[in-house]
Amino acid sequence: MLSDADALLRLALIPGLKPAAAHRLLQACASPAEVFAWNMARLQSVDGIGGDVARRICDHRGEEHLASERAACHRAGVRILVQSDADYPQALLVLEDAPLVVWMKGELQPRDRLALAIAGSRRPSAYGHRQAHTLAIGLARVGTTLVAGLARGIDTIAHTAALEGGARTIAVLGSGFGSIYPAQNIPLAERIIAGNGAVISELPFAAAPSATTFPRRNRLIAALSLATLVIEAGNRDGALITARLSMELGREVMVVPGNIDNPECAGSNQLIRDGATLVASLEHILQEVEPLLTLAGGAQAVTQGQARSPRVNALSGREKQVYLLLHDQPRTVAELATTANLPASSISATVLSLELRRLARRSQDGFVRAT
Repeated sequence: MLSDADALLRLALIPGLKPAAAHRLLQACASPAEVFAWNMARLQSVDGIGGDVARRICDHRGEEHLASERAACHRAGVRILVQSDADYPQALLVLEDAPLVVWMKGELQPRDRLALAIAGSRRPSAYGHRQAHTLAIGLARVGTTLVAGLARGIDTIAHTAALEGGARTIAVLGSGFGSIYPAQNIPLAERIIAGNGAVISELPFAAAPSATTFPRRNRLIAALSLATLVIEAGNRDGALITARLSMELGREVMVVPGNIDNPECAGSNQLIRDGATLVASLEHILQEVEPLLTLAGGAQAVTQGQARSPRVNALSGREKQVYLLLHDQPRTVAELATTANLPASSISATVLSLELRRLARRSQDGFVRAT
């Protein structure tokens, strides 16, 4: 009998099985392993499971593929994480089609909840390159974790600036670890893995990049971030997908305005017309994403060697709202979100800000007021 972890991995290895359909399949079963005892007709009764996918689920060679995948990942030092694993990126669970399995090298840390996605052109102008580096290095120096897709152009600038600024960065692949694309960024991925963040994929080790895998990975970038910053994006740029998905998750989308004569800026400028926030400086970004403003203040205090206790009257409106909901009895993020009528993602980020200010403390059963 397959373990739950092996059953989930075997499902994740089936070509053509989309995460949403896999979730529906699992909801109809008592355990993940039960899926592989079903016949073709029963499998196809689940919405999204066609004949080809059903045949692949029934294929007895699936266990051989499972063993080969685990062996390849073991050799390469890639961890395979299912949703029940402690190291599975919890931020991804906000997605209705959260990956059953993620492949990861490096590690995530609690402070990575204060992350910002940067997306944009693979062929930035000199202006776009300059703005991306200036803003990314500024965010890095205040301690923001930067999330991007390891692509050429703006993504590469963001990851590199994070490393230069001594911050953490998360790269989300549009391929498996055995086919990192572009190959020229393999050394950059290795630098990230060496201790400055994590590289993540929802695709099997040998999966090659394709026109469909990049849009899929953009939803992971959006979910891992408090907000998305777009710098130069054309009308068909993948950065627009990240921005749209970020909006759907209730996250802030910010855009650096671009040259109206540059077609590589047409998409990002349209985002501003559609309601995204125009930003022109690091200060603008910190003002729009309140938890990052708190992080910036905390970073400055550490830099100056100050140990003063933060004051309640210095909190932002949202921070004060959540702080006043905390008491001696622990409250979970879900409870706070219901009471405050805010998304759980906003509560998580705000509570982390209060922790940084030493006004909240994590307990086994939730969060309590620290002062």
